[in-house]
Parts: sequence; C-alpha cells; structure tokens
Amino acid sequence: MFQKSQNNEYLQVCIDRVKNTTLTWVEQFLDIISDNIDLNKNIKLNDIGCNLGQFWKGLKNREMGKIQYSGFDYEKVYIKEAINIFPELSKQLHILDITNNTPPLCDITICSATLEHLQHLQPGLDNMLLSTKKSILLRTFLGEANSKSINFKEGAILPYDIHQFSFNEIFKTFKRNRFSAKI
Repeated sequence: MFQKSQNNEYLQVCIDRVKNTTLTWVEQFLDIISDNIDLNKNIKLNDIGCNLGQFWKGLKNREMGKIQYSGFDYEKVYIKEAINIFPELSKQLHILDITNNTPPLCDITICSATLEHLQHLQPGLDNMLLSTKKSILLRTFLGEANSKSINFKEGAILPYDIHQFSFNEIFKTFKRNRFSAKI
C-alpha cells in the first residue's frame, strides 16, 4: 500500500540512494550498536521497513558480519529491488505487515521512517517491541501531540500520509512493553 502513495520517481530515488549514498541515520545507528553491543556474540537484528537495504549496506561496509540481519517491508517492490541489488539477501528479506504480524524474535530492532506511515502507533510498535529482546533504535516524527499530514504525489494512487506521534504515546508504549526510552 505505501508504494501506491509514491510514484516511479520515488522508487528510482531509493535505488540511486542505496547504490550511491551513505545515509547519516545508518551510520548513527551503527555507531550506537557498536558502542553498546558485544559484537563478538551472534546478534539477531530485525530491520523493519527495510526498503531497499540501506541498513544492510551499512552493516556490510563496516564488516559487522556476526550480526544476523533480517529485513522486513510491507512492499513487495522494495524487497524485489533489494534482492536485485543485494542477491545475498534473498533468504533474509521478507514481506511483513507490522500492524498485523509480529516479526521473529531478535536482539535488536531498527526502524527508520516507517512508523510515521502507519495509521496508528499500535499495534505496529507493540509488535516490534514484543519481538525485541535487547534494544530498539527508532527514527520517526515525534512531538508534543499526535498530528497527521496528507500529501499527494503525481502518479500516486493513494495519498501519502505522514503521522507525528506524541512523546507521551511513545513512552507509554515502551513502558507497557518493559522498555525504557531515550531521545
């Protein structure tokens, strides 16, 4: 459904970006993981909303090979394109609707620019937290209150929704799932 709110130009931007650009958020997440996790142990990592595999590219470039990566996205087109770019991921990329399914158990979950496209914070964030044993790194829009913006892209079938969730709602969700949250 998300890709229906986009256009072919956006897909091409994603392809060009994964082939040619190192993203700051990926480097920041990798720094946090490197500084806080014993990388000599086998670590299972779920990438929710993996798009075309930007985070995998970062792991690969840093040679963080003990991390067992699994990528999940709602969009088949992203999974297909990611496998074209990274054929070694053919068994590690999966279609998943985070609002209806809990991913497999992992040590770390990362999620960047995905929550804001869900209609509601729950059950998506709950499903991520339920499947995570140690840490979740989350990048999304947060503010004092929940808000919603609706945009339309030329050539898109559906509107492009962007939600901002409240700090309070995020903190309550983390606490209910026995996690503490830092911003």
